[in-house]
Amino acid sequence: MPALLARSLLVLLLAGVLRAQEGAPTPTAEAMLKTLREAWRSTPDDDRAMPVENMTLPLDHHPNLRVRALLKAGKALVPNEGFVRASDVVIELYDELGKLEGLFVADHCIVDRATSSGYCEGKVRIERMGVRITGVDMLWLMEERNVRILSQAEVRTDRFIEGMGDLFK
Repeated sequence: MPALLARSLLVLLLAGVLRAQEGAPTPTAEAMLKTLREAWRSTPDDDRAMPVENMTLPLDHHPNLRVRALLKAGKALVPNEGFVRASDVVIELYDELGKLEGLFVADHCIVDRATSSGYCEGKVRIERMGVRITGVDMLWLMEERNVRILSQAEVRTDRFIEGMGDLFK
């Protein structure tokens, strides 16, 4: 039951910024999760990858060209092509006017720049509109507006969410 509640709240909270999906994951998401997990567990391909501190990397843009998602990392390993490995990660989510709408926070992640997708291993946190969702391991697909906390999801809120009971009828 707590997992169902967490999933339902996640759908409500991220609807404006990310289109969360209920039910079975799409084959595309499953394939991306497998690809990103394998890349995370393998050693970096490019020996010439550049170590970067205090990195900022735009991941997605609105149609008006304002940044929709911005990745910030304390440390990162950035190859010429392929996956960026980052630690001390914060992904900021903005609306079309540039106002901060939400955050993803993770200790470590790997980012596929070609698809604006990523996988975070370990503890993760999502914050939006006075609601905090924590858990372990996360997959995010910016093009699909989809984010999933893969295990141990827990939801905390500072306020009452009207209509929440209707989700369980």
